[in-house]
Amino acid sequence: EGAGRGGRVAHRMALDQGQIRALIWAPPQLFFVNTPSSTAIDLGCAYTLRVDERGWGKIHVESGWVAFEHLGRESFIPQTAICATRPGVGPGTPSYQDAPAGFEEALTILDFSPTQDVRRRAALDTILATARPKDALTLWHLLSRGSPEERGRVYDRLAALVPAPAGATREAVLRGDRRAIEEWWNKLGLDSMSWWQLWKRSWR
Repeated sequence: EGAGRGGRVAHRMALDQGQIRALIWAPPQLFFVNTPSSTAIDLGCAYTLRVDERGWGKIHVESGWVAFEHLGRESFIPQTAICATRPGVGPGTPSYQDAPAGFEEALTILDFSPTQDVRRRAALDTILATARPKDALTLWHLLSRGSPEERGRVYDRLAALVPAPAGATREAVLRGDRRAIEEWWNKLGLDSMSWWQLWKRSWR
């Protein structure tokens, strides 16, 4: 336990291997689970988290939202979505459990393989060709990951699914302008960035 947001008690635990199921009734951002590769931070949620003997983890969110964070690398996972995490990298890219065939396998390559891996182009081809409007969640996370060429391709596909707001120009997003990327989140119809901004102020 320790100090949490607003002076409330924050509950912290570690999961090195095994599985937990968390159902959290407390206010968001007060329950933390450390794994060998990421910290799961509740944003008002229920989820299952598994970690295998290699330290590889995967979270399945049943309701609400969970943030996965490691050394500034962040993933935001909503209800009915999953996200993997691995030591040395941190959280991967979230996707919905009903994502198109090949989606999860392609994300594994993009998230956890080196940039010179020859499989990356085909993996990104799969993601971009099969992404549905709801998969904007996945594409949004990919805007800040991978090579500049990969992020440019993601930008173009996401813009076709959810037109970019005025501030989220291709140039701004590709140079990593956080404000531009956050502004686009608010167009996805998922949730406001207010809880994300509050969490960043509280735990940075």
